[in-house]
Amino acid sequence: MNISQLQYFCKLAELQHYTKAAEQLYITQPTLSNSIARLEEELGVPLFEKSGRNVRLTKYGKEFNKYATKALNALHEGSDILKEQIGQYSGTVSVGTIYTIQDCYIPQLIREFRAKFGSGPLIDLYQGLTRSLIEGLEADAYDVAFTAFVDGKDHLAFVPVLRQNLVAIIRKDNPLAEKRMLSFDDFDGRSLVTYREDTSLGGEVKSLLEKHDVVPSERCDDEITLASIVAAGENSIGLSLDTVGASLFDELTVRPVEEVPDGFHTVYLVYKKGIYRSPTVEHFIELATQMKYEKESPRIDANR
Repeated sequence: MNISQLQYFCKLAELQHYTKAAEQLYITQPTLSNSIARLEEELGVPLFEKSGRNVRLTKYGKEFNKYATKALNALHEGSDILKEQIGQYSGTVSVGTIYTIQDCYIPQLIREFRAKFGSGPLIDLYQGLTRSLIEGLEADAYDVAFTAFVDGKDHLAFVPVLRQNLVAIIRKDNPLAEKRMLSFDDFDGRSLVTYREDTSLGGEVKSLLEKHDVVPSERCDDEITLASIVAAGENSIGLSLDTVGASLFDELTVRPVEEVPDGFHTVYLVYKKGIYRSPTVEHFIELATQMKYEKESPRIDANR
């Protein structure tokens, strides 16, 4: 029995299809079949049985898969630790992130990670909404994710890493731009653009608006779309997190809203509890947990 056999076995156990497993292993199907046959001969039990065009683990295969997976994880962990002891940081960190922190927070986090651990580790970034990111994390598509809080996920750790302000976005030629702070009373008679209420952030905004009897006219998923709608409407106001979205449009400015508390929305670092993670992923989690991030106050054009 050798490492290659264990790797071939675990990949076939995962995909349950010889052709697909061979393709992902970059070997021929006969090579894979011969390797599995030798492994079964050595162990003296069948590990797989046919299931239509696929295969599935036998009861012996299911039992062996537990230990083969643990063995490969232990080898990977040992290899990673040795590399780190001589300063050769490597590995991959798969990160799922909501759109609202990609302008400043994520670049700062990556910059600090690179400064500490070098260019060896690969960081794969994926973006989406909280719901899809949590589903991806649970399916092991990501090592970590940055999302809003989700109830009923006790198997996941939610660590708060930053708070974001909710501000009003208006055109610079809007008479309200003369004010340094707005109130929900200023929204009367104007078209309000904000987030869809079926998202985590949208639900938070909906609760706030209901307290002040404010009803939005348009809803969207992200700040850039939101800001573009406000830029195109002379009588529109956007209620948005203070991110890069508004700064992309020269005709727009932002104002704080009196009834909105500072740090309205909390973003969390999320990861699975009680599982093995590579040292590189552990370092990423530790850095993200400890990093001090300070967002500037809302961008107010004092000359307007």
